[in-house]
Amino acid sequence: LSIAAVLAFFVRFTYVPTESMIPALNPGDVTIVTRSIPIGPLKTKVGDVVLFDPPAGFNDRISNILMEQKQRGQEVAEGIDNEKEPEVMSINKPQQGEQFLKRVVAVAGEDVGVKNAQPVVALTEKDSDINKEAPSTRKFRVDIIGPYAYPELFPPSSWERQAETLGKNQVFVAGDNGFRSVDSRVWGPLEERKIFGKAQWIIW
Repeated sequence: LSIAAVLAFFVRFTYVPTESMIPALNPGDVTIVTRSIPIGPLKTKVGDVVLFDPPAGFNDRISNILMEQKQRGQEVAEGIDNEKEPEVMSINKPQQGEQFLKRVVAVAGEDVGVKNAQPVVALTEKDSDINKEAPSTRKFRVDIIGPYAYPELFPPSSWERQAETLGKNQVFVAGDNGFRSVDSRVWGPLEERKIFGKAQWIIW
């Protein structure tokens, strides 16, 4: 029993239910997640795919979005706005205890914002050493993290936000499949204490 309890504390088998992390993780995949520790080599790093609890107030924000989405659908159905087509992207409120898998694109001390719905992180001295021709900003996974299919579903700050410095123990996360992901672009920085750990291997 004690061995099982220790394993449960450090390791979790996680089912991937959505398309938000395609192509790294596909719906139906089962991945092993190991617990992160905020020190040394086990500390959360840029590029990690992490399992975490939704941030505080997330359900309220999604409820507001769903209400606005419903109202827009009614307007279309009633012919009030004939130029718009009904929205095809659906957003579901997480069930109690449900956790998310997203990729870390920025960590504490980095300046991160959103431009055209893509996370943009200020260039660091280390990046300059690696690439002398680097521009003043860098984008993580820009070939994969695309703009929202329907940005009007979300607050304007979720696709255009000035860069801000992440505070201590904060990270910025985004789904690799930006068209199907609700992430830090909507709710802002994520507190590290919400993170259980890092997805390591796909076992199924």
